[in-house]
Amino acid sequence: MTDGLASAPFASHLLAGDPDALWQIVSTCIDERSDPQAALCSCPALVHSCCDDAGTPDGDVVWSKTAQFVAIRDLVACGCPGSFVAGLALPRTRITGIEDPARPDAIWPFAWQVARSRIPAEVEIGLAINPIDARSQNQMHVHMLRLKPGVRAAIEGARASGRLADPAGTVVVALPDLSGVFAAAAARVGASEMGLHGILVVAARDGGFLAAITDRRSPQAFTVNRCR
Repeated sequence: MTDGLASAPFASHLLAGDPDALWQIVSTCIDERSDPQAALCSCPALVHSCCDDAGTPDGDVVWSKTAQFVAIRDLVACGCPGSFVAGLALPRTRITGIEDPARPDAIWPFAWQVARSRIPAEVEIGLAINPIDARSQNQMHVHMLRLKPGVRAAIEGARASGRLADPAGTVVVALPDLSGVFAAAAARVGASEMGLHGILVVAARDGGFLAAITDRRSPQAFTVNRCR
């Protein structure tokens, strides 16, 4: 969930101080949301409307769903224009975050395909996962957002050196595809240190991808993660 979400005026009471709110959505609400006969889910306002607005269609909240993953609209998109894109891709099993040894690499191609359906220009897509110190939720979630202008070019420019000047400590890794994002990051920073790092994935000029690995900082700083 996006940093600072609990301060938002909409549905904040459902998330404040609860690091398991996303897991509750994934485990108890996703399959109940479209069944009018289902027992009341533990977070109906989040799942059925996302904005405490009962008139919001279900399809505007749950973007995509497979046996392994689900993509939902982030609460930060509530009250924003349609051009603003903010979504979350989550495993449907209990996986705490980037530090979890069970982290599934398949979440990256899933998130990319969902993001492409919302952001047609691939050069504008940024997929981000936060380190432990920069997240409020203990269910893995990859943010699907638009990049800030100039970010992709800066990361591409740092490809040769393998390091990005700002923020300090950010390393850049080239990826032929999205099947080994976590493996590539672990090879660079060490498997035991994964929880200290965030990852931003962007499209590369050669048709592959680039991963910017941040040190204890949220890679969402590279993205447009607020509409106001």
